[in-house]
Amino acid sequence: MNFLEDRDRRTLEAVCDALVPREAMPNDPEGFWNRDATDLGIPDDVARIVETYLSPRKRDGFRSLLRAFDSPWTNLLLGGDPSRFTRLTPARRERYLLAWARSSLGVKRRGFQAAKRLVLFLFYAKVLGDGLNPNWRVIGYEPPSDSARDAPDSVRLSPLRPDRETSLETDVCVVGSGAGGAVIAARLARAGFRVLVLEAGPYRTSRDFSQREGPTYDDMFEEHGLLTTRDLAINVLAGRTAGGSTTINWMTSLDPPPWARDEWERDAGMADVATPLFDAFLDEVKARLHVTTAESQENPSNAAIRRGCEALGYRPGIDFDVIPRNALGCATRCDFCFFGCVYDAKQSTLVTYLPDAGDAGARFLFSTQAERVTVSEGMATGVEATYRGDGKDVPVHIRARAVVAAGGAVQTPALLWRSGVRFRGVGRGLRLDPTTVLVAEYDRPIRIWSGPMQTLVVRRFQDADDGHHGPWIESAPGHPGLAALAIPWTGGRSRKEAMSRIERSAASIVLVRDVGEGIVRTDARGEPILEYRLSSRDRRNLIVGLRAAARIHQAAGALRISTLHESEFSIGDGRSPVPRAALDSFESEIARRGIRENAVALFSAHPMGSARAGRDPRTSAAKPTGECHEVRNLWIGDGSLLPTAPGVNPMISIMALAARTATYVEARLRM
Repeated sequence: MNFLEDRDRRTLEAVCDALVPREAMPNDPEGFWNRDATDLGIPDDVARIVETYLSPRKRDGFRSLLRAFDSPWTNLLLGGDPSRFTRLTPARRERYLLAWARSSLGVKRRGFQAAKRLVLFLFYAKVLGDGLNPNWRVIGYEPPSDSARDAPDSVRLSPLRPDRETSLETDVCVVGSGAGGAVIAARLARAGFRVLVLEAGPYRTSRDFSQREGPTYDDMFEEHGLLTTRDLAINVLAGRTAGGSTTINWMTSLDPPPWARDEWERDAGMADVATPLFDAFLDEVKARLHVTTAESQENPSNAAIRRGCEALGYRPGIDFDVIPRNALGCATRCDFCFFGCVYDAKQSTLVTYLPDAGDAGARFLFSTQAERVTVSEGMATGVEATYRGDGKDVPVHIRARAVVAAGGAVQTPALLWRSGVRFRGVGRGLRLDPTTVLVAEYDRPIRIWSGPMQTLVVRRFQDADDGHHGPWIESAPGHPGLAALAIPWTGGRSRKEAMSRIERSAASIVLVRDVGEGIVRTDARGEPILEYRLSSRDRRNLIVGLRAAARIHQAAGALRISTLHESEFSIGDGRSPVPRAALDSFESEIARRGIRENAVALFSAHPMGSARAGRDPRTSAAKPTGECHEVRNLWIGDGSLLPTAPGVNPMISIMALAARTATYVEARLRM
């Protein structure tokens, strides 16, 4: 029986076609304006996602939302009009949704976002049987070509594929194959230990990547790309595939600043992280990943940031700088490394540390969920897991002398909770580097999905708040689905107009080293729930960053500058450069609107700190060495361990800390 009843599906179809309606347009050879959501089967797609992907809590919430839309009593209570949504005219449906989007009631804004994001993402990211989306041509998006995949055989692994209940024995079981887990697996395997790597996500390599946005989110991201904080305010992007987030990230490879390392040593007791010993770990990781600036060519979006910085007199190497990247042989051959590199030029753990571990004898189980760590007399003894492949759910029992939890800052604390590791420090300390976006339109094609994704960083404003909590600014790729999800919805026609201009738009992200922190809890099924609210300082710092980004793009010659506030907010007519005099009122209005949950698009690609290192088990999950406070031989090996956010994209920090943790694991195993 379908979870959504016929009445729910009728409401869903009405909502989808109100968000993406047909619009009369005399010159419409591609059918873009006359295409509604139902024409692409979006209501059926949304229903399938709700019924198969969402947790029971989220599924119940979505059905309740549909019933609230079509309930006379609810509409009378919340809006003063006892009309059913399905009986409204198209114009009134649009006004209804706009009222929810702009409501002062958080519950209405949250409900609107639950519908808007999924519908609009699918309308622009879904691919049909020919591998294309019919909207792409109008918005200037060129699909990936079916070029030859030239991945060398040396980077391919031969994972285990159990077909019946299986028991395995190993020295170390590493749960997770991303930035932290892969480094630890490679180091310990090279040291002569038996290593088994579990990865919940599938084994996908350059030969398998579709380079299509919709299918990649579905297959290779946490919660199929639907992961958010509990209140839906922040969309969280994290990998769930071989190589973890290193396979789908933006390749930004920055060292943790000295002040962050000093903070970790001073406040969390992590001896040696501020010394040359840790420098050696950083150098080792960067050498293996081939981190340089040699392939940090500027795409038009990054070039706009540079032009603006130079026009404002900002100093290269001090106020802004070129970003090193873990690329080798990229040669800017394609625009889709966000979805996995088909040339193996992105030096993710998929093509570096995981093959290193395999060459040293490590074994691998992909599509394998670690259900719990087994603990006996206060010591980790193995992992109970389930392999889901070939149409089967196969129990896997693993005995190990040590266990490394490295499933990422979302999944690692959930694993600890499921394993009965429930002291107060578990899950606390979640940091996200909360992020919003400023969009600037230019008089030439920008194609924000094109070329190297991030090659310039603006640091000038990071010290605007004590403790280096001010914002920093980078460019961001915006493929059609993600762009459609983020851009404010101000009506069906205006949304299509905005998407038709996306080819000329640059997107600059404003990131903040958060002062506040959240917590990872679990639901009744043991799956993670992210509870997080921005602090007042973080809200102010995001505003500082938006104002700074607006000045940069005005100086670069932008024709229109917009925030992602749901009540559309922009300056410039899109035909001539934004005048300098217009910035003052724009910046004042940004401050007046502020940052409210579900009233402005917020993102994170940097979840960390949720099983952090520290001296006190009441506020941290791990000792300064990385070993769990209350369970011997259970180690934290991913971004969860970071005591505080490093104030840069954290991949290199995570990998260097993992190399450090591996030395402690090795010493314990040799005892």
